[in-house]
Amino acid sequence: MKKLFAGTALCSLLMAATVVVAQDVKKCATDELIHSIIAKDPSAQAKLDAYEKDVQQRAAILATEQANNATQKTTASKYSIALAFHVVLTQAQLDQIGGTQGLYNRVVSQIEVLNTDFNAQNTDAIPSAFASLKGNPDMSFGLAHTKPDGSGTIGIEILIKPAGFTGYEQTDNSLKRTSAGGLDPWDNSRYLNIWITNITTSSGGEILGYAYNPKLASVMLGDPGLMGVVVDFLAFGKRSSVVQQFFVNADKGRTMVHEFGHFFTLNHIWGNTSVGNGNCNDDDGVDDTPRQSDANQSNCPTFPKASCINANPGEMFMNYMDYVYDACMAMFSKGQVTRMQSEFVTGGGSINLPKNINLFSWPSGVENVSMTNEIDVVPNPSNGIFTITYGNGLKQVTINNMLGQVVKQIPVTNQQSGTMSVNIIDAGKGMYTIQCLYNEGIVSKKVIVQ
Repeated sequence: MKKLFAGTALCSLLMAATVVVAQDVKKCATDELIHSIIAKDPSAQAKLDAYEKDVQQRAAILATEQANNATQKTTASKYSIALAFHVVLTQAQLDQIGGTQGLYNRVVSQIEVLNTDFNAQNTDAIPSAFASLKGNPDMSFGLAHTKPDGSGTIGIEILIKPAGFTGYEQTDNSLKRTSAGGLDPWDNSRYLNIWITNITTSSGGEILGYAYNPKLASVMLGDPGLMGVVVDFLAFGKRSSVVQQFFVNADKGRTMVHEFGHFFTLNHIWGNTSVGNGNCNDDDGVDDTPRQSDANQSNCPTFPKASCINANPGEMFMNYMDYVYDACMAMFSKGQVTRMQSEFVTGGGSINLPKNINLFSWPSGVENVSMTNEIDVVPNPSNGIFTITYGNGLKQVTINNMLGQVVKQIPVTNQQSGTMSVNIIDAGKGMYTIQCLYNEGIVSKKVIVQ
């Protein structure tokens, strides 16, 4: 339904929970931040209203164009976006999710969830009343293999904080500033930046994540550099083992799906009225999502659940932009998809993001790159001196330790197949990742130094 109160796509999810016990409470803390901004500067309300009007107008124009120029869907996603993960944790917090390898595994599982949900390939149950409204955002995501300066990367950088570090409040933007002890975003016009940290709050509960939409970050916060997605380190990735530590019922990767929705301009499905203060006059600015007064907090309602207007079909609580358990989330509506895709047209805040598919190779093409450009490392294990045998087209070799830190980087000028000798004795014993950058993507190999 069309939005009556201009809300915000800057949103946080809060759940009063521990790793073991959940109290099933979620609220949007960033709404409180926006309300605070407006309270201090009443003129900000007009800016917020203008932003929402602009998004709705672009979405309406795009919907008309799509209806008039319907084309057959190809097998490839229409919008491909490179992701840069910035991880800021203590060693103890990193160990809590399985150390560096556990972090890598969660990143991989998270991208798999994003690529499934943002291509409408998930098989979660949807009531028949809403099945025809399920939309396909047509987006794919992959880890960046090239930094803004052109050097190779695994798309994940890790900053280990001192043991006394507890985390960042959602209002603490130093997370995104290297000079303030965090990590700078990479070029926001080319990468979608994601920060993984321990999100704290003085008001109690646990914040799962929040997202700053590009234009709204500029309009409301006065700093477009604050755009991006932040997710708590216990709320990202998909559970693969019962011993893994996650916030309860936030273990299927849907927190980041929800926050990506916010990054691409979506509001909560009920609007942005504070949770617990039901208001049927607020809504999300989308025609095909039934009006509802409040969030469904951390549960799986029984369908149908009456909405503000009627009991049939009722609330679309299985929508990614509600607050239900990860296991209950199943869809974006077609109207929400059009609104998200309007970010990529003229005037949209993310118009340049899908133009950089060359920055990553995920998920398509990775196996072909590996088959075409097989590399070999001998001896392995080694004492720190080993030889890499590589195929044609190699551009650069980067060796990272298990914290993701670069210990050696070797440019390759002669791109014919060959061998090179590498010495990383000074880096110490441990496991290292060799990233061989080709034009088509990156081929990785593990090497053990003992």
